[in-house]
Amino acid sequence: MQQFLFYTFAASILIAAVLTVTVKNVFHSALYLAFSLFGVAAVFALLGSYFLAGLQILLYVGAVVVLSIFVISMTKHITGAGAAGTGRRTLPALLTVLASGGLLTNAILRTDWGAPFAHSYGAGTDAAAIGSHILSDFVIPFEAVSVLLLAALIGAIAIIAKDEK
Repeated sequence: MQQFLFYTFAASILIAAVLTVTVKNVFHSALYLAFSLFGVAAVFALLGSYFLAGLQILLYVGAVVVLSIFVISMTKHITGAGAAGTGRRTLPALLTVLASGGLLTNAILRTDWGAPFAHSYGAGTDAAAIGSHILSDFVIPFEAVSVLLLAALIGAIAIIAKDEK
């Protein structure tokens, strides 16, 4: 039963992710993103990591997606007709997809799927163990993600300020 649920959630995540990037309406894209993130939370819950499932729903679905939907609704020129796509970035996009796919395939083929991840790092699934590992073993990636999110926020503010002029 658990394997059936996992494959069901995985299929729903993939379908929602594909719809997120292929649908023309930005509002519908944000809704598909929320559905995909709910599926990821369901997989976390299925794996017994209820803390991460709760964080997934609170942070990503509850904050990021709801904020995105709010911004989309409040921005007049986005909620109008869909933006027309141009074909001038097709080759760089295709090269990026192929490179990312190659890296992902390489990582999948080199992974030892027999070793459980949590036990290899000695981590538990409780909040204290996750916080301890984030602030000790994984502090550099944690801070890198923080800087990346800050850069995205500054970029969004710059784009909005440029549109208002």
